[in-house]
Amino acid sequence: MELNRLQWTEADKPRFLSYLETFRQSSKEAWARSILNTTLDVLCVPSKTIDAIIKDIRKGDFLSFLDLMIFDHYEAIVIYGKIMSGITDFDVMTKYLNRYLDTMENWAHVDVLSFQIRKDNQAQFIHLVDHYLLDQRLFVRRLALMILFQMVKDDHVLDTIFDRIKRLKDEKAYYVIMMAGWLLCECLILYPNRTRVFLGSTKDLNARIVNKAIQKCRESRRLSAEEKEQLLVYKRKITKK
Repeated sequence: MELNRLQWTEADKPRFLSYLETFRQSSKEAWARSILNTTLDVLCVPSKTIDAIIKDIRKGDFLSFLDLMIFDHYEAIVIYGKIMSGITDFDVMTKYLNRYLDTMENWAHVDVLSFQIRKDNQAQFIHLVDHYLLDQRLFVRRLALMILFQMVKDDHVLDTIFDRIKRLKDEKAYYVIMMAGWLLCECLILYPNRTRVFLGSTKDLNARIVNKAIQKCRESRRLSAEEKEQLLVYKRKITKK
């Protein structure tokens, strides 16, 4: 199928879905469904194939492709998400992101996104984070933390990350806690002194997030055995409510 199109129309939608269907690997569906924890139809299209499809679509009028809102199965949503998150114009990107929020239904639909975050739009992304952290949908809250994760190498954002983690004191959703734990783990690895001060001086933190971060650090090859052992002092007791 020709993917580099000057314009996508409604007539192209069934053709595109039929094209994706040719890559279906039914023998892998049960395994993929258990990993993704999804109720969607899963084709099990290889990641390299999906990336090649996305590359070709981006060569043409990819916005008209997004306008078709092809959300018929897991892979179609991934393709939409990856194209959408690569849009450099923040306002255009958020127009399509708003549609995506209603369709993503598993952790991978969050984790495949890679936003074009720069100094000139960083404040706008942080505003999105604050809005998403209040959302009732758990994967939207996970997305807020994933956006922060994509800023973590900028040390000017570290205090912002600490503040947003503090706001998750009462968070209970597993997939949100996991992402927060990974984020805090990355902070411990990149900024060990500042992050340890944060953990040591901030008592009112979500114990599950702190303990998950320590677990991820102890599983990491980027820390020495001594550094891993030192982190145990920050473990929190989890009280059941």
